[in-house]
Amino acid sequence: LNLKERCMESKKIYYHYCSVETFFNIMQTSTLRLGNPLSMNDYSEVIWFLKLIKNYADKKWIYQNISEKWFLIESIIKDITQEIEFPYILCLSKKNDVLSQWRSYADDGKGVAIGINVDNLLKFSNLLSGNEIIYEPQKQIEIINNKNIDGFLDEIEREFLNNNIKNLHNKVRTLISHLLTEAVVCKNPKFQEEDEYRILCNPVDFNPEERKISRVKFRTNNECILPYREIYFNKIKYSLIENITIGPKSLLNDRNLWLFLKNQGFKWLSEDGKWSKQDKKWKEHVKISKATYR
Repeated sequence: LNLKERCMESKKIYYHYCSVETFFNIMQTSTLRLGNPLSMNDYSEVIWFLKLIKNYADKKWIYQNISEKWFLIESIIKDITQEIEFPYILCLSKKNDVLSQWRSYADDGKGVAIGINVDNLLKFSNLLSGNEIIYEPQKQIEIINNKNIDGFLDEIEREFLNNNIKNLHNKVRTLISHLLTEAVVCKNPKFQEEDEYRILCNPVDFNPEERKISRVKFRTNNECILPYREIYFNKIKYSLIENITIGPKSLLNDRNLWLFLKNQGFKWLSEDGKWSKQDKKWKEHVKISKATYR
């Protein structure tokens, strides 16, 4: 590899799959949206990891009530996940050409995958952090083992013995808060093909960086009212968006895309400003999916 290729490899560039309409809006407004993890495509989001608490308790042998009455704790957990403030997240994939991603998130393959320089994004605001998603069950178990949850479980077991359901709810809530970040970055292994990386944003901030990160906003999906926050990346636009991969069923006209990117101020153009599909810069920054999908 030459120096330029090594520099490109060292960059942490991950991909946001989306429809052409979403891509257009992201580029036009220089805005990325962070959503609530409970509104993602995995219905067991967060709950998946918290279920490992029971496995931990079962192996300890001393948490008899927790093991026998887990159904009650599980019910409390489901209630609490509707009440608690989760980090807002932006979902990326570490791969730019995954068929399941095209199908699920990019208008059934007609959309694009936006290559985002994660290092530059994380430097942009101290409200943001990044995490690779952990799919391996053994690694998830190790996380639970290393989180020192025995003190929390002791208190929960004590509330069972005292038959104090109100306090039980509070103790379970405290335990969930202790495991919150880990619960957001651990997923069902069946989703491993997505190879996901998440940008996390603090759920509450009394002095938000309003020119960088919005306060909480709301939208609907015709069924629910959903909270979200926005990243305003105009100041780092040209160092943030590294490339674009065109979906396998894309109807995008190359020249129109070139004109749009030129209008946006991107330098993925020939030196003389003329359209050429063979231009080195264009081929380096605008890639085509190799998925044979129709």
